[in-house]
Amino acid sequence: MNKKTNEIEKLIAAIHGAYTGNLFKNYIEYIRFPFYKNLELESRIDFNFPLTVLVGQNGSGKSSALQGIYGMPEGYSPGNFWFSTKVDTIEDDETNKPCLIYGYKGEDGDIKEVLKTRIGQAKGTHYWEPSRPIKKYGMEILKRGARHPTIKKDVQYLDFRSELSAYDKFFYLSNFNVTKTFKSRQDLIRIKSKHLRETIDSGKEKRHFSRKIEKPIILDADSLNAVNTILGKDYLECKLITHNLYSSVKGLTVYFRTNSINYSEAFAGRGEFAVVRLVYEITSAKPYSLILLDEPEVSLHPGAQEKLLEFLLKQTLEKKLQIVLSTHSPKFVRYLPENAIKLFLPSIGARFQIKNSCHYLEAFQHIGQELSTTNKKVIYVEDNLAKNIFDAILSDLNNELALMFVVNYLPGGAGTLFSKAVAYTQENEHDKFIVLDGDQFKEKVDPSSLTLKESKSITELDKKIKEITGISFKNLGFAIDGQATSGGNEAQKIDYAIKYLNYIFNNLDYFPNRKTPEDLIWDSDYANKFLVIQGKQPPTYSSDNKENIKLFTQTFTGELSFSSHTTCCKILVDEFVRKKNGDYNSILTLLNTFKSKTTK
Repeated sequence: MNKKTNEIEKLIAAIHGAYTGNLFKNYIEYIRFPFYKNLELESRIDFNFPLTVLVGQNGSGKSSALQGIYGMPEGYSPGNFWFSTKVDTIEDDETNKPCLIYGYKGEDGDIKEVLKTRIGQAKGTHYWEPSRPIKKYGMEILKRGARHPTIKKDVQYLDFRSELSAYDKFFYLSNFNVTKTFKSRQDLIRIKSKHLRETIDSGKEKRHFSRKIEKPIILDADSLNAVNTILGKDYLECKLITHNLYSSVKGLTVYFRTNSINYSEAFAGRGEFAVVRLVYEITSAKPYSLILLDEPEVSLHPGAQEKLLEFLLKQTLEKKLQIVLSTHSPKFVRYLPENAIKLFLPSIGARFQIKNSCHYLEAFQHIGQELSTTNKKVIYVEDNLAKNIFDAILSDLNNELALMFVVNYLPGGAGTLFSKAVAYTQENEHDKFIVLDGDQFKEKVDPSSLTLKESKSITELDKKIKEITGISFKNLGFAIDGQATSGGNEAQKIDYAIKYLNYIFNNLDYFPNRKTPEDLIWDSDYANKFLVIQGKQPPTYSSDNKENIKLFTQTFTGELSFSSHTTCCKILVDEFVRKKNGDYNSILTLLNTFKSKTTK
């Protein structure tokens, strides 16, 4: 676990504690979509964690959901984004009228539901307003037609695909007519920039005919530090100036000052501009605000994305913000709890359903990102048959566990794996696991259960290690300072021995019920039925299942080669997976235990 990951996980834990302690006031608990755009009817998003990410392919409804969420509080409306035109007509009737329902906790601790409905032609094609509760939506009908009040909450919505600076808006998007004074866009910017320069230098508002340059806003020290951290820069000062100097449309100019050079957003990357805008808006937001971010990772490299996530988590904790963002970035998904990840999936027809809890690996898969083998969690086993059993189970599961683990075997048996665990202990590689054959079973030792005397004595610790591994601490191969001359640093030995026992306790396990891989897959009834179907006479089996598999192989194939043995083992493994007996379920439990212990 690197330092950055550890910091993010601490923030997540602190936010979870604050959330369960009801410190996030005026918090929206969920939103329901009885009939809304291309979302499946009665879709729902539960906000179980104050920073929620919406994940899915392009066109899956993430932005639509964000716009619906934007319209929940008093004074805000989805109609700002979704309205009917002659080209894109909103078809509705009394049976299916576009609406959304959200729930929040009242002062009495009970959930209050509010229904917002698109009114349609009566007050304009974009008009939405709160409505009385409707029974068919499962709402509580209040006395005398009463309704719960809408929640009052400041909202900030930023769409980073369209967050353009004043320079970009004019240079790339606005109309331009050649005049005697301005023969090109460059001419206009060059000539008018002197007025912008005066405002930057004076710090005062300025007017130029019908144009207005507002007073510059200087990022405070904390915000500037956040921008520098996210972008890996060393800005000394950052000014934000809103103006319509270049065209009638207002835009934002950002001016950067460094030790060596000063420049505006015209010479900066879009990522720089976007981060400054985001940091300013969030640090300026009131406590308990609702922040909506549409693809904030645009124009940012992966390292900056991770630092941006850390910034968002810090602001969530400090200001008790409720943040909902849509993303295609693994960096915004990988570290979050499963109930913070909402996966948008294709449903019936052109609609999309919402999965309210999703493992980050499943999200990776759906946003087209594959984990490399080096990033997966590794299970080491004693032989190829053990590997095949795990691989078959993972393939059968076809879920996040299948994406999370890769299984390898190391020749040399349990002794080799116990020695290999030394390196994993010293390198803190807690995402590597060992599974031994059940006939190697020994009771593990929880280091926290040791007495003070035992935990301070290398002799006692060595005894515990040898009981489990059959190998003395000295022979395991730890690199101890001074070992060659004086026998080694005693305190270091104790520290490594404790860490080794801890690794064995958490990261090593055995095949269930003290069985070998051969014991797990051997099924004499199935083997006999299979042979009879093939027109073969079943042999007489013994109590040794390794030998029984050899007999089965020789009877079925007429030989005992490596390839024929592998083929017959696969037949038995496939049947083991198909049956899903108690041993299968025990291995599944083991995988889920490893999953819960892995670090992201």
